[in-house]
Amino acid sequence: MGWKAESLESATMFLENWKRLQMRLGYFWDLTGIEEEEEHSRPEYETKVREKMLKESNQSAVQKLETNTTECGDEDDEDKLTWKDRFPGYLMNFASILFMIALTFSIVFGVIVYRITTAAALSLNKATRSNVRVTVTATAVIINLVVILILDEIYGAVAKWLTKIEVPKTEQTFEERLILKAFLLKFVNAYSPIFYVAFFKGR
Repeated sequence: MGWKAESLESATMFLENWKRLQMRLGYFWDLTGIEEEEEHSRPEYETKVREKMLKESNQSAVQKLETNTTECGDEDDEDKLTWKDRFPGYLMNFASILFMIALTFSIVFGVIVYRITTAAALSLNKATRSNVRVTVTATAVIINLVVILILDEIYGAVAKWLTKIEVPKTEQTFEERLILKAFLLKFVNAYSPIFYVAFFKGR
């Protein structure tokens, strides 16, 4: 535990010194008034906005919009996709996440049923009766490990797909939502057997 505390303390000191150095260099180079560059919209977001405009307006309005965009160059900062446009993506996200959480817990329940049935079947045979507990526990742990590893990869791909459905405006928003979904699904996948052992086993 001592080396962990020391490494955490040294990392904190490094970050604080780095912030101080960054502020000093910014002051010496006269960069204090420069704001950070604004993030551009993702291509998928812009495509979705154009598809929406094509549906809502006729061809002449679209041509007028194209001339305006070529003259102005930059888009307005306001979000052009309303909650109604995003509602199917949000609904799909909510339903898919609930389904995958339920799938994870059903797999844990399936492993429990496997342990009960296997223990009952092996206890009927006199030759395997002495090693029932070790055999059932070892096989259940291996099955659990394999399922967790497989679902971990699947949930990572599914989280990326669900984030694309939401059509976030910027790359930063995309990354934040992807991390949130991946963390939620992988947390449930990895810790559901532990929650079973901690709160439900033996009751």
